[in-house]
Amino acid sequence: MSSKTGVLDKARIVLSTGYVCDNCLGRQFAQLLTGFGNKDRGETLRKALAFEQELKEDKKIDKSNFHDFKFRQLKTKDSKKKECHVCGGIFEKIDIIVDKCVFELKGLEFDTFHVGATPTEELLKNEEVLWEDAGIDFVESIKTEISREVGKKLQKILKKEVDLKQPEVVVLVNLEKNAIELTINPIYIYGKYKKLKPMPQTKWHCYECRGLGCKVCNYTGRKYDTSVQEKIEELILKKTEGIDTKFHGAGREDVDVLCKTNRDFVLEVLQPRKRTIDFKKMEIAINKKYKGEVEVKDLAMVEKPKVQEVKESKKEKTYTVIVSLEDDIKKEDIKTLNELLGTINQQTPERVVHRRADIIRKRKVLSITSKFIEKRKIEIEITTEAGMYIKELISGDGGRTRPSVSSVLSTKAKVENLVVVNIG
Repeated sequence: MSSKTGVLDKARIVLSTGYVCDNCLGRQFAQLLTGFGNKDRGETLRKALAFEQELKEDKKIDKSNFHDFKFRQLKTKDSKKKECHVCGGIFEKIDIIVDKCVFELKGLEFDTFHVGATPTEELLKNEEVLWEDAGIDFVESIKTEISREVGKKLQKILKKEVDLKQPEVVVLVNLEKNAIELTINPIYIYGKYKKLKPMPQTKWHCYECRGLGCKVCNYTGRKYDTSVQEKIEELILKKTEGIDTKFHGAGREDVDVLCKTNRDFVLEVLQPRKRTIDFKKMEIAINKKYKGEVEVKDLAMVEKPKVQEVKESKKEKTYTVIVSLEDDIKKEDIKTLNELLGTINQQTPERVVHRRADIIRKRKVLSITSKFIEKRKIEIEITTEAGMYIKELISGDGGRTRPSVSSVLSTKAKVENLVVVNIG
C-alpha cells in the first residue's frame, strides 16, 4: 500500500479486515503526529469514518467496528462488539498483565526498570497479515506497544523510573509462555582488599570434575576450600539476597602469596533483590568476621564500566621475597643483583603456558634492595612494572626469564616467601 494513499483510505482497509480495536487501528499510524497514544489515534479515525459511513455506507467495512455508534441517517442493523482479530483483546487485558507484574516485583528493591514483550506466534502472524493488506508506512509493532503500555502503568503504580539503557530490572511480558519473567541486573561494588592468609583470589573448582565432585577433590568439587571472593561475598550476598557473585580484580596474586597492601576489585552481585547497603557497616562486619585473613576498605557502589577500568589498570608493584639458594654465596655477592635493574625478558612461564599465549614479554625492574640473611638465604625488596612474574624472576624458569636472581648469582634460586607490600 503506497504512502500516498490517504490516511482514511488506509483506515478503511484496516476496518475491512474484521473487527479491529482502537489500539490496533491507531498503531497502523503510530508514526503520524506526536502527543497521541495509539488508542487516541484509533478512536479519532474510527469517529471520522463513522461520519463518512453515515453519509455514504462503505459495505466493505466490518459493521462490528461501529457497534457503539448510533447512526441517524444510515439505516443499518445494530451489530455486536467482537474480539479484535489482530490482538485478540490483549489491550483490554493490560491491567491484568500489570497486576501480574506488580506481584512478581513484590519484595524487589529497585529504582529503574524497563518492560519488554514476547508476543505469541499468532499475534505476530495476525499483525503481518494486516500489514500485507494495509501497508507498513507508519506502523509500529504490537510488541513495542504492549511494552510501552505496560511500562506506563507500572511507572505510575510503582513510582519508579523507566530506563531504556541501563535498567536495574527488566520485566518481560512473555505472552508465548503466559508468564512474567524478570531479569534483575547486577550491582557492582568497588573496594580494596588485603589477603593476610594463603588462599586463591577467586573460587577455584577441581580441575578433574569442574565442580561436580570426584575422588580427586573428595567430592567437594573444589581445589581450595575458600577464597578472597567468598569471604568478601558472604555477608554481601546475605544482605542483597543475590544468588552469586563474579570477582574482578586488578590483577591477582598466587594462592601462596600474601597481599599486605590494598588491591582494587569490583564484586559483581548477580540478581540482587536488595540494592541498599550501608558500606561502612559492611566493611566493619567483614573485617571482624575474617580478621587476620581478609580485610576490605573503601567499599562503594559503582557502575559497570568500573569493572573494565579495574581490570585494565597497570600499576607498579613492590614485593618482599625470601629467597632460598642451592649453593652458598658471600655477603658481597648480593650487590650483583643490581644487574636486574632495567628490562627483563620473560617467556610465558611453564606453569601458566597451558592457558596463556607462549610469548616473550618485556618488563622492567624499577628498584631492588637486597639483604644477606645466611649463606643460602637472602631477602629482596623489588619494585617492578605491572605484569612481571616474580617467582620466575627469582628462579629463571629454566632460562625462560633472563636475567634472573638465579642467573646473576649462578645458583638455583626459589621463592620461600613472597608478599605484595605496595601497589601503585
